[in-house]
Amino acid sequence: MNAAAPRTGRSGSRRVPGDDTISVVAGTRARTIRTLVILALLTAAAPLSVDIYTPSLPRIQADLGGGAWLAEGSVTTCLLGIAVGQLLWGPLSDRFGRRPVVLIGAIGWTLASAASAFAPTAAVLLAVRVAVGLCGAAGIVVARSIVRDISSDDHLTGSRIGMLSVVTGIAPVIAPTIGAGIAQLFGWRADFLALALLGALTATAFALWVPETMGVAVRTDAAPPGAVPADAAPPGTGRMSTVRTSAARALASALRNRQLLGAALAIGLFSLGFYAYIATAAFIVEREYGHSPAVFAGVFATNAAAMLVATLVFRAVVRRRHAALPLGIGLAISGLSGAGLLVGAGLNAPEGLIWTLSALFAAGAGFVLPAAHSWGQATAVASGAASALTGAFQFFGGALGSPVTGVIGTTAAHLGGLIALACVLAAGAWLFGLSARR
Repeated sequence: MNAAAPRTGRSGSRRVPGDDTISVVAGTRARTIRTLVILALLTAAAPLSVDIYTPSLPRIQADLGGGAWLAEGSVTTCLLGIAVGQLLWGPLSDRFGRRPVVLIGAIGWTLASAASAFAPTAAVLLAVRVAVGLCGAAGIVVARSIVRDISSDDHLTGSRIGMLSVVTGIAPVIAPTIGAGIAQLFGWRADFLALALLGALTATAFALWVPETMGVAVRTDAAPPGAVPADAAPPGTGRMSTVRTSAARALASALRNRQLLGAALAIGLFSLGFYAYIATAAFIVEREYGHSPAVFAGVFATNAAAMLVATLVFRAVVRRRHAALPLGIGLAISGLSGAGLLVGAGLNAPEGLIWTLSALFAAGAGFVLPAAHSWGQATAVASGAASALTGAFQFFGGALGSPVTGVIGTTAAHLGGLIALACVLAAGAWLFGLSARR
């Protein structure tokens, strides 16, 4: 692979003569691995903060006076913050470069996480959780853009995004176990302080070791041709208004790309079922089937392992085939698993079959999540805007997952039906995106 070769065919990522971008790919293998590890930490930060504290919710409710709404509300507000934040940070990173956006977001996320530890009331905690989501979104959305910047082709981009996507998927799965251990030793406020420490370390590592990957020559314009410059605009309509207009225009343009829209809709609809699974798994294992939290942890660990293995397979496949193929395969695996859960739970099937089907669903997610993001990055759309749309749709879908389960029920049969329906709808979006490739 010639790392110095120009990038072509994708807006926002082409290397041009005189581009001042510092190519991480052109460095040593150790440097590339170090960069990807830092990006993985950035990607993990916000998903970890979604539910790391959920095992301590009874204690938090007792200390801060929150009612039963605190559990669902604190998770949902954080997910919505992550979704909205990606729509903001993605286009801004195309305009101003990757480093300033990541550093502002990482510092904000660190401060908001620390503030969560000292929240005096449940209402304050919810407000701060919105800030945690908004700021944490910067790391998720820009990490994918940096991967596209430093990769020589779509196949390598897809392989590396596969690694970041599995981190995004597994982080909220393992976070409650990590949070329970920390809270047992130091109390629930220590969960948020641990997140703040992670944020500080990650921001420092990024500032020291990850250079700017998007040169000035390839950044998107701040205003359309013929627009009044920001410094010449009337009072009250200056640079911030121009930036907001630029971000909105970039997203509107990206939505007109049918392949990107298909990938974004597919991951959004699938995530409704995926985050419903995260929200209800504990109820199914512990209440419906009467097992201990230790058994629940074992089931979750098995599913996380299945998801990881599937992502490794995805990385091998996407080096040779377009990301749309493993996306369809993953939707089929997860959809059939959901249908199996619906039927199996309804017929009182052996527990071993139920847990096997849940692991297969997680394996399907190991294909779907990285494939949708990789497909988005392979479209002729500026990297930040493409990453913003697939990421925002993922977390908007996730934000709906928990409330939906509260309405339809938290049994294995209910979850299986929801997963099957979500996958069928996502498959429709996948076919819509495929139609644009022909």
